[in-house]
Amino acid sequence: MKMATGLSILLVCLFSASQASAQARRVVAPGAGPVASYSSAGKAGVTIRKMEATGPNAKVRTPEFTNDATEPQAQAKEWARISVQYDTDVEWIDELEFRYMVLVKHAKTSTLIMFPGNVTYVDIPKGKRHTSTVFLRPTTLERYGNVEWAGVKIFLRGEQVAMAQMPDDQRPWTMVPKTKDGVLLNRDQTPFALVAIDNYQAIKPK
Repeated sequence: MKMATGLSILLVCLFSASQASAQARRVVAPGAGPVASYSSAGKAGVTIRKMEATGPNAKVRTPEFTNDATEPQAQAKEWARISVQYDTDVEWIDELEFRYMVLVKHAKTSTLIMFPGNVTYVDIPKGKRHTSTVFLRPTTLERYGNVEWAGVKIFLRGEQVAMAQMPDDQRPWTMVPKTKDGVLLNRDQTPFALVAIDNYQAIKPK
């Protein structure tokens, strides 16, 4: 909870607080980690089950692949991984668009930068524990800092049907820090694209 508290103090000077959605539910993971909040319109068959954006589970090392190349392998570095687990109760959904916002803070300068990114999935079957992931490169973390907050809004045919944020603070949605487009990566843009590929829905090409 220290990280969430520190983020609230840091952001209070930048924007005004907004009311949490009446539909939001607060979820605390075992071990007293940061609190996440999920909400759903409740009418489109999409429910967010879990979100991980901060803490040790949100860091993952570059995967290693066996090959015949003689080029020496550098030590694997850590990526930031923001993951959202969701359920669908409609037989098939043609497309779901996930609109992410990921806020990082530089450890020395306390500079805040927001990385936005969208990813659209196609042909989503009815089922539980679908997963959406986006990533920040190791060099992005080295240069700009670690993830302090992340949020996602899910859209079906242009209508928002669910949202989540972690930690549970809605104010970053309306803040205006410096933003950098094209930095937040979907799974297909990373070395993780071929890891457990059948666990993930197909991403619509841009």
